[in-house]
Amino acid sequence: MIGCEGDSKNLQTPEEQLDKVGEEQVIPWGIELVGYQTSVSKTPVKVAVLDSGIYKEHEDLQGKVVKEFNAINPGQPVEDDYGHGTAVAGIITANDNDVGIIGVTQDVELYDVKVLNAEGKGSVEDLISAIEWCMAEQVDIINISFGFQSKNRSLERVIEEAVSQGIIIVAAAGNTYGLGVDYPARFHHTLSISAIDADMNRPSSTAKGKVDYVAPGVSIISTDPVGGYSIYEGTSFATAYATGAIAVLISDLREVDQSIDHILNQHVHFLEGVEDEFGKGILVIKW
Repeated sequence: MIGCEGDSKNLQTPEEQLDKVGEEQVIPWGIELVGYQTSVSKTPVKVAVLDSGIYKEHEDLQGKVVKEFNAINPGQPVEDDYGHGTAVAGIITANDNDVGIIGVTQDVELYDVKVLNAEGKGSVEDLISAIEWCMAEQVDIINISFGFQSKNRSLERVIEEAVSQGIIIVAAAGNTYGLGVDYPARFHHTLSISAIDADMNRPSSTAKGKVDYVAPGVSIISTDPVGGYSIYEGTSFATAYATGAIAVLISDLREVDQSIDHILNQHVHFLEGVEDEFGKGILVIKW
């Protein structure tokens, strides 16, 4: 089943919804806009979340993670000691149950890859190692909800190799307050995602430049690392929405002989504005 804009259970504000998530399942405004998929196939899309880790015991994320890798401390368990990765995972695929929120798609398997420490910082070397691990695991999509301002040729090469293997890399444009887009989102082979609010406006905090698509990134309710729910903001969380939508859309490639670009272009809602702020527009699952 695919839901779409107009299927909202209510018109509450995110703050009002946050008060309800322990009692009932709410549908955040971003899900109302982008749409959501509740069906599960025999071959779920493999999505790697390269971030601070995922709190796997969260009621809305139980059973979602199939493999993990700690790029910072190889061999050690992955724990979310920063909180960022858990929120990203919830947007992509929070369980379709009676409480909390619902993610964009239920038809994914998460690969939990820790590249950010307890302060939300990470190194290019660990990111490269993480991408190499993802290639070995043959994931379909890599979500990178962070970035660096400096270009790194070694990172660009490993991304080129991953993309040549058919992996889609979705990365946050960055919260640079109108300055340039972060790497790796700025690389040609990645999909760069910026944020919009519920009124389809660009927050002043977002980057300008190489933007491919925009997605909801203001007043975003998602799962937090203590088992509850919180409100988030930024291109990190817009990236998660885009990843969820792309996961749904590329599953269509198994049924028809169409390129990824063609599939995505069929599901873009154009927004008035300059391309370096809004890209091609919003990726939506179904009109």
